[in-house]
Amino acid sequence: MLVVAAVVIGGYVAFSGGGSRKDYSGDGSGTTTAEVNKGDGIDAIAKTLVTADVVGSAHAFKAAAAANPASDGIQPGFYRLRKHMSGRSALSLLLNPSVSLINTKVTIPEGLTEKDIVAKIATALAVSPDVVQKAADDVSDLAPGGYSPASGSLSTLEGFLYPATYTFDPATSPNDAIQQLVTAYTSEDRQLGFASGAAKLSITPYQALIIASIAQAEVKFADDAPKVARVILNRLAQNMPLQIDATSVYGAELKGLDPAKVTYSTLDSPFNTYTNKGLPPTPIGNPGETSMQGAISPSAGTWLFYVNGDAAGHLAFFSDADAFKVGQQKCHDNNWGCAAP
Repeated sequence: MLVVAAVVIGGYVAFSGGGSRKDYSGDGSGTTTAEVNKGDGIDAIAKTLVTADVVGSAHAFKAAAAANPASDGIQPGFYRLRKHMSGRSALSLLLNPSVSLINTKVTIPEGLTEKDIVAKIATALAVSPDVVQKAADDVSDLAPGGYSPASGSLSTLEGFLYPATYTFDPATSPNDAIQQLVTAYTSEDRQLGFASGAAKLSITPYQALIIASIAQAEVKFADDAPKVARVILNRLAQNMPLQIDATSVYGAELKGLDPAKVTYSTLDSPFNTYTNKGLPPTPIGNPGETSMQGAISPSAGTWLFYVNGDAAGHLAFFSDADAFKVGQQKCHDNNWGCAAP
């Protein structure tokens, strides 16, 4: 009888996949982490939960999953669970990702510079900004194809870190995070037909991206972005310096200077578009969809100047210098954010 009992017990263990088939009871206690990999089925998830001592047996969890059709919808990711949970309680938490899924959402606003984005990602990943910056400096491996600056090779990911909301889980590395942003930019580029749009204007995609970044920095309202792009193209066509303050602000920040304490028109920087003709050498921030679309679909017009046209920040556009000076004076007199002409 002892021999028979041993055989029966051995078969019982083998059938359950190792360990007892006995389920834990209740909601468990403490905290532990378990990862559901992409493509994991119920069997794989059950094995993971047993290894983490979340459930008493794979059978307990699989039985709970078989009784709940929603179990097919368990998302991949890292979950914060408890030890010694019943199979049913463990399944309930896995099916409530808003409570149990461990991730960090990071929103990148339009127009942020690479430096600011690096800081946001570093905070989200709980690492030093230097570590994230090192990942971003690996331009040759991360940058999308088809972009060639005048210098011949990309030196920065500025412009390619697409503004959106991203979700990072505990396994996300700085390189992974940066790649997510660049991948999102590449997707937007293709959706807009950005390269072909730039070609129709007889400019390169990188030049269009620089224009988009300037428009992003200069406008408050979407309708003004294609008009600013037109002003830039008109001034370039007439070999006029762009004379845009936002580029000097960026140049000052790169030099570690307080933009509020520098004279934009005299700053010693390749981003000073008062003293340097043509576009700055790189984008001055990371534009969103509206500014990218405006850069490749500029409004029709002969404008060469613009200035704040009201207190809200809508821009007023002008084709000649005298009318522009009148607009400047009006802006100054109404305290709309303009210096005296």
